[in-house]
Amino acid sequence: MNTYDVIVVGSGPAGACAAWRLAKAGVSVAVLEKATLPRYKTCGGGIVGRAMQSLPMDIRHTVERDCHTAQLNFLPAGLSFTTHRQTPIVSMTMRDQFDYALLSAAQEFGAAVHQRCAVDNVLFHGDFVTLATGTGSMSAKFVVAADGALSTAARTMSLVDGHVLIPALEYEVTVPHDRLDRFHGVARFDFGLIPYGYAWTFPKNDHLSIGILSMAQRGSDLKQAMARYLDLLGCGPVTQIERHGFVIPIRPRRGPFADKRIVLVGDAAGFADPVTGEGISFAIRSGLLAAQSLVDGQLEEESVRHTYTRSLTETILPELRRGRVLARLLYDFPRIRSWAFSQQGQRLCEAVTDVMAGKRQYRDLTFTPQTLLRLLSPKWLRNSTYRPARPRDDRV
Repeated sequence: MNTYDVIVVGSGPAGACAAWRLAKAGVSVAVLEKATLPRYKTCGGGIVGRAMQSLPMDIRHTVERDCHTAQLNFLPAGLSFTTHRQTPIVSMTMRDQFDYALLSAAQEFGAAVHQRCAVDNVLFHGDFVTLATGTGSMSAKFVVAADGALSTAARTMSLVDGHVLIPALEYEVTVPHDRLDRFHGVARFDFGLIPYGYAWTFPKNDHLSIGILSMAQRGSDLKQAMARYLDLLGCGPVTQIERHGFVIPIRPRRGPFADKRIVLVGDAAGFADPVTGEGISFAIRSGLLAAQSLVDGQLEEESVRHTYTRSLTETILPELRRGRVLARLLYDFPRIRSWAFSQQGQRLCEAVTDVMAGKRQYRDLTFTPQTLLRLLSPKWLRNSTYRPARPRDDRV
């Protein structure tokens, strides 16, 4: 049996960053990854500015293209808005290389990595947690669950689930270079292909990463919408398409996020942006916060639980709550969304770009649907008596 202070399940950004900070602090840590590394990860591979700023190490060598321009199109009204920043709004990478760079940084400080090591079961024995895997059993004082939205480790905590998973498709599309060049330097986002979601196009070195998601859990034909999107983009005959489906948690679990010596981070905790579905930023931040809580709490169960809970309450959870307000505007109130884009589209896009670039936070933009409307509206509407319908669920 292999015994460590902490075992991290999952080698994505949340798990790798947690392992990096723990190993750097001298904690004995192992990372378990069910796949062979480096492994493909279904994702658009767009690392937004705020995620880059959160990284504690330099992984610029994994960036294929930087996009200093973002374009948002509101297709039903034929509207298009463009934002520019001096620093990259989105840096394009492939997740196998990006994730592996983060994990390699953790290994440099002594983190052990076990590949092809899927967790089958989690058992609790006093002050230790034992993980049963296909290659044997491993034991640790704590487990960091960083194994994604369908986390095996999280299921063992017997939590009231509470998180909301939405469907998404992502295609890796190889097109002739003359067509690829048309997308150079621009991260593109398109609203209106489906009622409750959006599509995106990210240019990579030799292909396009094209995706679509729906904030509605059911009832959206994403394959049909993707076919329309490819036609809209003018991709024409393509050299190759790799098709992938996945789910995104756009609402966190109810918690607790640390219990029974298991700490939840990233998608396993449900920490993804409720407006865009982007999860890498909060994966990095929660992984680092969890690791710091383990170090500061000296691997004592109650102290770790209290420290991590307080850290989330002061940072990530309020930001997700504020983002949910804007998400309601964009996805739950179609008429208000149409008005917002037609009257204040550029202002709205600049604000969201600032958030993605790490210049502002959602909490700087809005607190309630009413104040958001005042922020976006002209003077004649600020004094109106309009009140949006009460959301079905006021939780994040």
